[in-house]
Amino acid sequence: MTDLLTRAAQDGEVIALDPLMTADAAAAVNAAVRSGGPYGLYAAEKSEGPLRSAVSERHDAARNYIATGGYAGVQEPPSTLIRRTGYFRSTLMHADRVVVPGFEALNTLPALYEAARQVHSRPVVRPAILYLNLLVPGQELAVHIDVPEFMGAERSITPQWLLVVMRASGLFEDLRVPITTAITYFGDAPGGALRYYPDGPDEGAQRFVATDNTAMVLDTDSTYHGVERVGSPDAPAPTEIVTGAALHHDGDAWAMTAPNGDLLNTYATDDVRISISWKAYCFEDEAAAQTFESNRGTLTIAEIERRLFADLRDRGLLRDDESPSLNDIVDLLIDTYQHFPKVSDR
Repeated sequence: MTDLLTRAAQDGEVIALDPLMTADAAAAVNAAVRSGGPYGLYAAEKSEGPLRSAVSERHDAARNYIATGGYAGVQEPPSTLIRRTGYFRSTLMHADRVVVPGFEALNTLPALYEAARQVHSRPVVRPAILYLNLLVPGQELAVHIDVPEFMGAERSITPQWLLVVMRASGLFEDLRVPITTAITYFGDAPGGALRYYPDGPDEGAQRFVATDNTAMVLDTDSTYHGVERVGSPDAPAPTEIVTGAALHHDGDAWAMTAPNGDLLNTYATDDVRISISWKAYCFEDEAAAQTFESNRGTLTIAEIERRLFADLRDRGLLRDDESPSLNDIVDLLIDTYQHFPKVSDR
């Protein structure tokens, strides 16, 4: 149901914050990023619920990226493209709980709360998660929509590709909680502009050239978006990334290490693109917020299957006597409900 996402993208505001915070506060965030870590690969994330995914968490975005060659439509082997989008990730805060110290001021920044209220026109805002993305030269982020949440289903217990399918299908809107995302930028890495589609995937992309101490605030659960190549446009994909690789700052530069501690590569401080995503739930009132909290973890895989299978049968894509595992029809679900921008539109 692409129309649903297109309408949602068009209805939500897109707000740029420049500057995001005071220069001293931004410098403190930069210092906290460099002193934290080591930061592991996003690909290592796995949900731990009753349905353990047979594919990668963001199989939807990865599959489209490999098939199309990303926003530039480059022709490269799948292994090269996987390295291009195999970036580093760390959760910094869960709601008000500190995971990595030093980011509390960003998590409570009034400007983010005010922008979140505007995006969904809802007055009650609750922080959900604060996480760090690090991209090295030659990397980019595949076009995608972000992982939504529903009353009873979220990324720790439900595969991320499934949550995205649920959002795109429009079959779970009665259980979805609107989320605003603020993508905040720190450091001076070249390249890495945000490409986003505020008028839907069938319209052209807009670009936000990220600079230190700025932010874009929008509904990324509805708006397709991605990140252009970090570094020069012809920067090669990093060849040294291996499973279990990590990235940390040693005080002078960024160091990428293998699981055994061997040094794989080093990057100048200003060569690594830093973004921190602040996600917040948006509610109409306190009662809605309490209802959401009281229903965490209650949406069963059986109910998810019931709704999806009924719709697939109505579409003639599933027989009445078929009840497959969701893992067996991942590609069918993605092809039915997701509609990525065409390369020519990017």
